[in-house]
Amino acid sequence: MKARLTVSLISFVLLVVFNFNRLQAQTPGSIEMGPQYANEVFYSLTSGVVKTSPRSLWDIAFYTNSFSAGIITNDGAGVELFTYPKAAADGWESFDTTGLSTWPKMYNDPAEWENGAFNRNQKGHPDYGWGVYSVTSHDVIGDSLYLIKTPDGIYRKLNIIRKYSSLNKYEIRFALLDGQQDQTVTLEVNPQIDKGFMAYSFANGIVDREPVASSWDIVFTKYMGIVQNTPYPVVGVLVNPIVQAARAAHTNPAFTDWSGLDFEAGSDVIGYDWKYFDGTQYSMVDSLMFFVKAQQGGVYKLVFDSYSGSSTGITTFTTTLLSPLGIGNNGIAQGSVYPNPAANLLNLNLSGTVFSGETGLYDLSGRLLREWKLDGTGSMKLDVSDFNPGTYILMTRNNNIISSDKVILVK
Repeated sequence: MKARLTVSLISFVLLVVFNFNRLQAQTPGSIEMGPQYANEVFYSLTSGVVKTSPRSLWDIAFYTNSFSAGIITNDGAGVELFTYPKAAADGWESFDTTGLSTWPKMYNDPAEWENGAFNRNQKGHPDYGWGVYSVTSHDVIGDSLYLIKTPDGIYRKLNIIRKYSSLNKYEIRFALLDGQQDQTVTLEVNPQIDKGFMAYSFANGIVDREPVASSWDIVFTKYMGIVQNTPYPVVGVLVNPIVQAARAAHTNPAFTDWSGLDFEAGSDVIGYDWKYFDGTQYSMVDSLMFFVKAQQGGVYKLVFDSYSGSSTGITTFTTTLLSPLGIGNNGIAQGSVYPNPAANLLNLNLSGTVFSGETGLYDLSGRLLREWKLDGTGSMKLDVSDFNPGTYILMTRNNNIISSDKVILVK
């Protein structure tokens, strides 16, 4: 017997009903980065601009997941990073910049947030570029030296000494090239764990760059993209690490069937090339659109309308809510979910003969927590062992028919 709906679940249902009323309605949107793209703009497809943050606020940033060693640079603002080629971490005292013009610059991977500039020399586990994982302590031990230049023109030598994984904190050392202002700093990541990255400024320490990760879907920013196989500064849109998006090119402007698209979690799925400069002004690439699974619930179609360039940094666009991704559209039962309550595994049995789509686990606010592709059979086992006890919604889209079940997870 299904459990009685809680007040939270009723609120969830009302939210979804509200979203249904908004389906297919086009909503105009705009953001302003300011002259010379002075700001980054974090944006929610559900609620609009979440935060506008000065681009010059930070120099480097640390991925907050305790099991990640990802470190990025603010390369779009002009931060330059070089791997020191003459010695490993033990070359601190003899550090010199002879031959600097031949040292290759290190850039963030525009397609993957965790593959930051500091990680580009990685060789795979246990080597993460700036350091090597220790099977004894489970920490990442720094083995590299770097030269970093900030937009104010100051050069520093830099060593990421260690990441204490169990404590989720970093120890770093930096100094001017003549050895002055030598500092060793411990950075506590846990106070920033609700954000994607903890941002750091060599002048001001830890800074408040971004809003909480669950509040935004995309960020309008300047970054080093790949143009004709070469890193080049571009202005565009990067996707939240926990958001999926898809691109549809050469498509009828009325296209809305997102169900067959290949959604990805890559940061530059939207990117910068939705616009081009025709010699006089910026124009939008014809018949190009994007689809985003928003964190607060819903699949949105995103079409860019205009881009002003560096004078004001204004971008206008249109969004269309295509699916609420919530309680089933039609109330048709597609099968069964058991056991319920469950501790480690949920068994999903589907009725019918066609099994194409996905099933996702949502919290009662409508936020997607995990998604599984249907495997082509009528029976799947879903691992839910790492979720906290509580009430969730399992939403399944099978052959374009959507249904939902309330599930209770226990330990």
